Amino acid sequence: MKRMIQILQLFSPKLVSRIAYKYLSNPRIRKLRDSEESILSKAHTEDIEYKKFKIHKYQWGKENKKTALLIHGWEGRAGNFAGIIDDLIQNKYQVVAYDAPAHGKSSIKKTSMFEFAEFLESEFTNIMPQVIISHSFGSVNAATIFRNNPEFNLDLWIMVTTPYNFMSRVNEISDYFGIKSKAKNELIKLIQNDTNEDINHLNMASYCQELSNVKKAIIVHSKTDKVLPIEGAREVTKAFKRSSLIELDNLGHYNILWSDELRKIITESLKQLLTTKN
Repeated sequence: MKRMIQILQLFSPKLVSRIAYKYLSNPRIRKLRDSEESILSKAHTEDIEYKKFKIHKYQWGKENKKTALLIHGWEGRAGNFAGIIDDLIQNKYQVVAYDAPAHGKSSIKKTSMFEFAEFLESEFTNIMPQVIISHSFGSVNAATIFRNNPEFNLDLWIMVTTPYNFMSRVNEISDYFGIKSKAKNELIKLIQNDTNEDINHLNMASYCQELSNVKKAIIVHSKTDKVLPIEGAREVTKAFKRSSLIELDNLGHYNILWSDELRKIITESLKQLLTTKN
């Protein structure tokens, strides 16, 4: 595949850009751990019709005024949060999560990295969360919601790792396939046409510095994250004045979701939130 792309781009950079964009738009389905399957089996579930998809929804805990929304990342799924769901329930939160379009048990069709945000916007007023916990690219989707909807308000947002800019993803794909500048520029054009934004503005620092409808944000990131380097999280924290960064040691991009450190941060943050509200 890589060799074919390297030859093909000599003759048709536009075709190569479309191949790369298709790769960006088709997430791989990752197998769940037994513990993830177990927590999903305890949820109340339903399918929601959205555009060409059936979106799979999960709900844990009793319906009440306190709701926590979990937003997974690209190539993730709701079960990735299995390590923290019981803690949220014990703190008397109703917990809601969805498998994004083309992820988990939702319909498997072509999607984009921003279609999940569009769906969540359409659902937001139905669930009205006070707390959002997002992982990886799920943090971008959460930022998109509040950037596009200043009337939405949130008490607490916990970002478990955050990307910095979308250009780094383009560079990653280009390096992986050996895509040269002409095809890379065509790929950037496709992304800009899809998002209606300049590629240089597609970054979390720009998105978050505009937000005034999130009262408090905590970014939790491991110094040894090999998927998303912590330098990006530091830049986002500088731009997002309502945020603080907690840097953890020796936790990977996915293992952080199962860490005792994260569970402690979440529990303490929820207690502080309760104190400030009272």
